[in-house]
Amino acid sequence: MACQETGAAMVKLAAEIDPTNSERACGQLEAAIACGAAVVVADLTSTQFCDCSSLRHLLGVQQRAAAAGVQVRFVMPSGSPVRRLADLTGLDKPLRIYPSVREATAWLRGLGYRVQAG
Repeated sequence: MACQETGAAMVKLAAEIDPTNSERACGQLEAAIACGAAVVVADLTSTQFCDCSSLRHLLGVQQRAAAAGVQVRFVMPSGSPVRRLADLTGLDKPLRIYPSVREATAWLRGLGYRVQAG
């Protein structure tokens, strides 16, 4: 992702997130946060697998971002495997989950934010 000051950044995450690439997924989100985005949208619409520990790592990124005043929004369509895991583990409550990219970014566009794909 090119480091530019934008209101929001979108990060499309891998089709599978597990211990072998969890650090990379978290690093992508942290890079967007470090670039100055006020809101980072983590797009998991194509993610078909994410293990519990990786989902907890993503929650950790969200919590660290919140401490820095940055909001992380996770896009997990209803019925997707990752959404089902979040629901089963109770992580759907602390994670800021949206069913679509459109819903995750709707109010941002209304405020004049530019959403940058990364």
